[in-house]
Amino acid sequence: MRPNKEILLKLILNYGFVQGLILFLNLKLNKKANIRVPGIANAIALRRGSSDFSTFYQIFLDKEYETELIKDPKVIIDAGANIGLFSILMKSKFPESIIICVEPDVSNFKSLKENLSKYSNVYFENFALWSTDKKLKVYDKFHMGKWGLIVEENATDFNVEALTINRIIEKYKIQRIDVLKLDIESSEKYLFRENFERWLPITKMILIELHDRFEPDCSRIFFEFVNNHISSYTLSASGENIIVINNTIV
Repeated sequence: MRPNKEILLKLILNYGFVQGLILFLNLKLNKKANIRVPGIANAIALRRGSSDFSTFYQIFLDKEYETELIKDPKVIIDAGANIGLFSILMKSKFPESIIICVEPDVSNFKSLKENLSKYSNVYFENFALWSTDKKLKVYDKFHMGKWGLIVEENATDFNVEALTINRIIEKYKIQRIDVLKLDIESSEKYLFRENFERWLPITKMILIELHDRFEPDCSRIFFEFVNNHISSYTLSASGENIIVINNTIV
């Protein structure tokens, strides 16, 4: 999405006339936008001609993640991290948090590390989140660009390995997951089918975008999982995201 008058107006409303105009010109004119956003410690790199700009607008203009998270989250898993904009937003709000970013695509992963390398306590995993160890293929199945890549099981033509939440817990010695953010482009359909007995009891909040438009039953499987395995929860929504807070975890 190219910068236009509507985006200019949103930038001005969010950041004031001067800062909004500067941001707009950076977005419009730079071959590679390394932009400074008020309240964000480091410049953000966006790839020209990519879906990075739409992702930026979604997070920093439409504020789809401007929801009331749990107080002072210590551990955040950002699955489907893309180029790291959600993690950047979380670092601006919770600078002491530990964030583990999981991103399957090599190009996105490179930009992710570039955008977050100056932040402390951020870790990077170039894998696809899945319920079991698998050989997987990540590709642009629906021609959506770098923010709509699909992961599928493929034992012969694979280009990425699976990573389970259980392995993340073991590697980083996690006692509690405060926020589990999932934007994994229909892989949620498989994530919630098995091997959740260890990580679910220590996960306070699930922040998820469901992708039935890519594959049917994503929502059904997720809500069956929530209803069958979380005895008390609070449900809300923000933009395209569903938020589940596990009330059984104090």
